Amino acid sequence: MYLTDTQPNWKMYSWFAAICAVIYLVVQIVPVTADAFFGTSSQQVIKKSEAERAASAFTQSQFNQVPDNTHAVHQSNSLLYGYLSKQQRLSDYEKRYGAKLPTDTYQVSASLPDGSTLFVYVHMESGDVVAWNHYSEQNHIASPPDKAMDAAIAFAVSQGFAKESIQQGKKPLADGTIRLYISGQDFDEAKLQLSIRTEETSSGQTVIAGYKPAFVVPAHYEAYVTEQSKFASMLSLIGSVLLSIVLFILAIVYGVLYRRHTSFVRGLLLTGLFLAFYLVNNMNMTDGLIASFGEEPDAAGYAVVAVAITCIITVVMAAAVYFSLVAGDGLWRAMGRNLWPRMGEPGYGTHVWRSMWLGYLTAFILLGAQTIILLVLEKATGAWSTTDVTQSPYNFAAPWLLPLLAWCAAISEEAVYRFFGIGILKRWLRNTFVASLIPSVIWALGHVTYPIFPATTRLLELTIIGLAFSYVFLRYGLVTVIFAHAIFNSIMMAISLMFMGSAVNIFMGVIYIVLPIPIAAIIRYRHNRTPVREIKL
Repeated sequence: MYLTDTQPNWKMYSWFAAICAVIYLVVQIVPVTADAFFGTSSQQVIKKSEAERAASAFTQSQFNQVPDNTHAVHQSNSLLYGYLSKQQRLSDYEKRYGAKLPTDTYQVSASLPDGSTLFVYVHMESGDVVAWNHYSEQNHIASPPDKAMDAAIAFAVSQGFAKESIQQGKKPLADGTIRLYISGQDFDEAKLQLSIRTEETSSGQTVIAGYKPAFVVPAHYEAYVTEQSKFASMLSLIGSVLLSIVLFILAIVYGVLYRRHTSFVRGLLLTGLFLAFYLVNNMNMTDGLIASFGEEPDAAGYAVVAVAITCIITVVMAAAVYFSLVAGDGLWRAMGRNLWPRMGEPGYGTHVWRSMWLGYLTAFILLGAQTIILLVLEKATGAWSTTDVTQSPYNFAAPWLLPLLAWCAAISEEAVYRFFGIGILKRWLRNTFVASLIPSVIWALGHVTYPIFPATTRLLELTIIGLAFSYVFLRYGLVTVIFAHAIFNSIMMAISLMFMGSAVNIFMGVIYIVLPIPIAAIIRYRHNRTPVREIKL
């Protein structure tokens, strides 16, 4: 049996793609664009270097020390952002409190000559210092409780809060932090809290060592998010991680069992690309890991260790990708289907070129479908999302490299869950739908820890998307579904990159969106210059 190509109904796919692209643009892109151009804030996000300069100047004026070094990361009040998102009050909050109490800031860690660390929070647009916290293990003495309370109230008044609106919280925290609540400033059920900590200098002067104003979400919301996060972690561990390990082991076994139907050279290129791109991504997201540790003076060191561990895991993932490609190829060819043609087979160049264009149409269809699914889930379950600093474009050393992750996901997930996953289950169960459903659920469970609530939201959404990818894979092959998946992710990541502004980010965003075209063109050109080999299954 030779390679056969199922020809798509181009007219039907094109119409569907056009309609779904319009849905995606109108619902997802236009509102964000309109807000950027016509919103209340016309300021652009400042560079990290500007935030570091602002933090350095503040450190000198407030603590009379010149920092040895400073480092800025994007930090976010994920609990508050999620609460506002759930209440659909993000825009109202931004208009009322965005200038003084932003949900997102630059967290600048400043290492001081006396060995202490100062965390300074800088507004991402105005560059104003909105909060800070001084960490020191020696030579800094907390003020006595009564003196600390008087100083905290006096400082709150100096920040524009009426004395009669200030309510004292419970006793000071272990580090001497005073919590004050401002009456009449509630935002829905969230209450405005000022966390203020004072220190005594060697000369007896009282300084404000920590000042963090923020709205505190209601206890029931925080408890719900904590419960859902634990539930998502359990689903991911049992439903995705453990079952993915099982698939990895099975891939090794079936790669050996079906070796006469395939070649162990197959998959080396795709695996190499996945490994290289993912290792680059691991290094690129170091600042995101630093931000995830919060106010931890040794966060940079912990992040280096975390990156090293992630790189080891990435190598294991690459091995899973490789054996999935080898075993999947052997399984499908043994079943009489050529779902991953080889360079040199008749029609290979045309197959790749067609797969690329079909990938674009599929991606646009799925972007629209995803938009509709999320709208339905939002209405049915009240689904909402929040922030994740580990995935923030502002926490990537080179944001323009972020869309490379789209190709990592496309190669690895289609190899493991579609190419091998469906192949092995179809071999066992003889039922195409069930063979597609189970890997789709496993794949979806790997995404439930994303900051979207309820935790089952992504499970439902991506199970449907996974079944759509399964259909494309079974009908048009592995190359088509990898293009579709990569383009699907690339468009979303590229748009996120372009919204960051700057000519480089916008240019690179466009490049990533159109990148599959030259890739497919080069492959077709190389194939046309290669003698055709008729390889039987």
